[in-house]
Amino acid sequence: MKTKLTRIALLLAAIPLTPLAMAQTKEETKKAVVKEETVVVKEVTVIPAPGTLAAVINDSVTFSILAKALKAADLEATLGDLKGSYTIFAPTDEAFMKLKEGTLDKLLLPENKEKLRSLLMYHVIPGQFISSDLKNGEITTANGEKVEIDIKGSTVEVEDSKVSKADLIVKNGVMHSVGKVIVPKSLDGFAGLDED
Repeated sequence: MKTKLTRIALLLAAIPLTPLAMAQTKEETKKAVVKEETVVVKEVTVIPAPGTLAAVINDSVTFSILAKALKAADLEATLGDLKGSYTIFAPTDEAFMKLKEGTLDKLLLPENKEKLRSLLMYHVIPGQFISSDLKNGEITTANGEKVEIDIKGSTVEVEDSKVSKADLIVKNGVMHSVGKVIVPKSLDGFAGLDED
């Protein structure tokens, strides 16, 4: 009889522990699953609206370095948006190649992103200006600094860089090609940039 009672007592004592033990096992399993979960971070690709400044730059072999720089500076979305209107003095690949050796590589480093943005936005004027709209004097750029425009007959110069191809009108603005990377005063001397 004692043996029967002992067995029953042991069985009764074990019953309340079983759900607790099972709960702990389930929780430990959940923790193990959570620890093994892999987080996948997808890189967001910005696709500029067709016919925008960013799309035209991306599709042109003449502006491949500018396209790469715009992407590195997170400016593709700005110049690829139909909501804004901009005028860009777009440096050609040849213009970027005129920079001192190593300058472009340094500008493209992630830690220099803000400097690159400032440099690129110095080539952008809010609003749409075809060459006949431009006047002699200074105009404020998208980086907040002023750029000098010089009109000599039918020739337009921006900071002593001649506009080689003017008035490419697109859905969100106008593009003028320039043969020199123009440098704002705030970046003069950084990574070999100068205002020669």
